[in-house]
Amino acid sequence: MKQNIKYALLALFSFLMMSCQKSQEYYEGVYIVGADKLSPVANLTIDDLPAVIGIKVASSNAMENNVEVMMKSTPELVESFNKEYKKNYELLPEKSYKLENTSLIIENGKSISSEGVRLSIISRELLKEGTTYVLPVSIAGVSDKNLSVIEGSRTIYIVINQVIITQAADLSNRGEYFKVDFRKESKYNTAALTNVTFEARVRFKKMTPTSGKWCFSVMGLEENFCLRTAGSNTEGWKLQLSGGSPAIDSRDVLPNDKWVHLACVYDGSQGKKFIYVNGELQGELPDTRGTVDLTYAYGQDANAAFYIGQSAADDRYMNGYVSEARVWAVARSAADLKNNVCWVDPLTDGLVAYWRFNEPAEDNAKVVTDLTGNGYNATFAGWGNLRFVEGVRCPDNTAE
Repeated sequence: MKQNIKYALLALFSFLMMSCQKSQEYYEGVYIVGADKLSPVANLTIDDLPAVIGIKVASSNAMENNVEVMMKSTPELVESFNKEYKKNYELLPEKSYKLENTSLIIENGKSISSEGVRLSIISRELLKEGTTYVLPVSIAGVSDKNLSVIEGSRTIYIVINQVIITQAADLSNRGEYFKVDFRKESKYNTAALTNVTFEARVRFKKMTPTSGKWCFSVMGLEENFCLRTAGSNTEGWKLQLSGGSPAIDSRDVLPNDKWVHLACVYDGSQGKKFIYVNGELQGELPDTRGTVDLTYAYGQDANAAFYIGQSAADDRYMNGYVSEARVWAVARSAADLKNNVCWVDPLTDGLVAYWRFNEPAEDNAKVVTDLTGNGYNATFAGWGNLRFVEGVRCPDNTAE
């Protein structure tokens, strides 16, 4: 009996050793540096031209001879990438870039190429504003036929964003905000939307230790569906979605004097509401109201109940800048929110209203036009004239 157990243990040990060896052999080979993560992406942001990124290849072991690794673009992989990672990126137009140095050498005694394949963006002529592009680059072959390619790291997806430099509405003074009348008829039933998303890119200016306020409003309808902050100068201010009790507060405190993308979602099919900061889910709660009415709010103008930069009738002004604001008749996902922070096609299905706040209407200096064509223009309701700040960058990765 003991002898049988001994043989069984030896057999099990041998099996485990063989499994480990097979596993180790599977992960040995050539791969693209940076493509071995959960999301095999490299980011390139276009500001000045040419914008350049380099991608190297490596091997799991040092080479005994010089090895050539051939690289190529693989545009046919864009569709599957978008589907797997829930993106809606477009293929980088061929005339917009150069892909150079596509033959890489891993030298004898080394495990990484001394140079990298070079992607250069050389023209913006075919690039659409606010659109995110992608170019898959893959290992096409290896000169040493005994070296395998690690399939999970064969391809890297170079994601290309463009810096947009624009203006934003300056609502930093007390008493400055916008009103919108959603009673105007359009293809959307704005009095009974079964799904809703509000999103805005804003920069608070007065959420400081000296502020005595508890609320800085972003957009929406008081005691109905209102995106604002709640907090204090000692604990900081969190994003809050109020209306359809109870309210949701964000997990994280919001920054002052930095651009931030804020969003709230009502998903009628799930009976839930959600809040997001920079595309990251910060909270959710059940909400079974059925529909959201964009024409009703407590304590706000009955003729234009939807506010941007204020809510109710007391001092809940945003006191900051607003660059982008949108209202949707769909429940946008986290991926949707992340993909279109800087711009979205005004004719996108489900987009009820879209304000860029980069200039006033041609015929009225106090109006910002709804770019969807649905007619839900935003009217400045503050004292004096509507002001703008220049040089607003999106995305903005500068230290501020």
